Amino acid sequence: MITAKTKISELIKYNSKSVEAIASLAKPLEKLKNPILRKIMASRVTIGEAAKMGGTTVEEFKRVLLPLGFTFEEEASTKEEKVSEAKPTWLQEANKADIYFYDVRPIIDNGADPLKEILGRFKTTEPGKILCIINNFVPTPLIHLLKQEKAEATFVETINDKEFNTYFLKKEKEEKHSSATADEKLQMDDVESFTTICSQFTKEQIKEIDVRELEMPGPMEMILSELQNLPAGNALYINHKRVPVFLLEELADKNYEVHINNREEGNVKMLIFKK
Repeated sequence: MITAKTKISELIKYNSKSVEAIASLAKPLEKLKNPILRKIMASRVTIGEAAKMGGTTVEEFKRVLLPLGFTFEEEASTKEEKVSEAKPTWLQEANKADIYFYDVRPIIDNGADPLKEILGRFKTTEPGKILCIINNFVPTPLIHLLKQEKAEATFVETINDKEFNTYFLKKEKEEKHSSATADEKLQMDDVESFTTICSQFTKEQIKEIDVRELEMPGPMEMILSELQNLPAGNALYINHKRVPVFLLEELADKNYEVHINNREEGNVKMLIFKK
């Protein structure tokens, strides 16, 4: 029995054919066909969230999932679609001058990914003020990403079925993680020193991932997701095709030590662990 709150990962676990079925509903949902992006998205996103993200409805999910053997809990899914969340107090009381609007639809229409620009704008948004992203679908992965980082709260306003305004309230004060500077926590190593630092961990303590084939924002999303779940005393070993400057900026004020060995064009090795 599933509802609008059921995670996509649960659907895939029950029937792997649900990947193709869901991807057929809308272009933003086609990311589920990529195994790595599927790993990032599926465990975080519910049917209801995926429906908003794809600009579709829970009823459409029901249409493609029922033939695969899924059974919907009627009252729960109907209630999920009918509920219209009221604007939170922090948004109702905000001055218009404190809300910065950024329409990313032209960027997406041109086939580009606006993640770097969005994160850049959020970084320059003053604490206590709001960034509003205007999109033609609900950017669920972005919401999860910024909630992990410096967003105090978020709210999605549905203007119509082709326009969604997603508000991000920036935290008033940054959390104090470490007295170490970004330069102290970021090390550019040669092969020998990089090998030495890696040898401080056993094979069982190192989680290795490869993000070289992912399109933006896949690499950053996957790395942050893995770091969030990284056990204490362990390290994340990353195969990357470039030095991820923007990721490093995001990690600069957190309690991580980052080692980078830029071996050659398209071949960058990274080791990240908590101090």
